[in-house]
Amino acid sequence: MTTAGEIDLYTAPKLQADLAAIIDDAAPAARFVIDMSGVEFCDSTGMNILLSCLRQVRGRGGDLELAAPRPPVQKILQVTGLDAVFIIRQAADPT
Repeated sequence: MTTAGEIDLYTAPKLQADLAAIIDDAAPAARFVIDMSGVEFCDSTGMNILLSCLRQVRGRGGDLELAAPRPPVQKILQVTGLDAVFIIRQAADPT
């Protein structure tokens, strides 16, 4: 999945709905990669959505990875310690 723009209080509900639909439709133990290369900003609401989805996916035996976060998003992940929680790929290519 690719996401872009800002993930904040106003846009996070749509992202949550989109991710929930993808997770619900996927096979158990699926691996999800979210291409974050187009995300310019992500606030705590967005991080909570990503964490919630991570818990859902892991509860089904899968994993969720974040790919190519831009420096501002990478900094938020580092400051919050979430860079140790998520698998973070520096490139958007999932291979």
